[in-house]
Amino acid sequence: MSASPVTDSTDLLGKTADDLQENIVIGSDLAITGTLKYVDDYSSAFGTGEDSGNYIAIKFESDEDAIITAEVVNGIHGPVTLDEDGILVARIADKSSQTLKIVASKDGKSVTKIYTLDGLTCNPAG
Repeated sequence: MSASPVTDSTDLLGKTADDLQENIVIGSDLAITGTLKYVDDYSSAFGTGEDSGNYIAIKFESDEDAIITAEVVNGIHGPVTLDEDGILVARIADKSSQTLKIVASKDGKSVTKIYTLDGLTCNPAG
């Protein structure tokens, strides 16, 4: 399974990667660094209370036909199954206590990776 930051003009529920983040790097140790911009009035797709804050957009790829689930550990939602594009857009509220847990499953086998977020800079509102 591989991960890469979204860096193009892909529609991310009404925003682009440039609206959300800059200089995102995913290290071989699964540490994610870079800057998350503060976003106001984002999509209602995230639910009540999640329309403003710092968001990250990462694309995950695995074997063909693998099902990829993603979870912001210590977030407010449980695991979600990613669409075919493999893109996760997630609100990061506390980078020091949250991680991204990604599970790719196929034919009864699974691979799990935990990405750390404490190397991120989260810009404040304003």
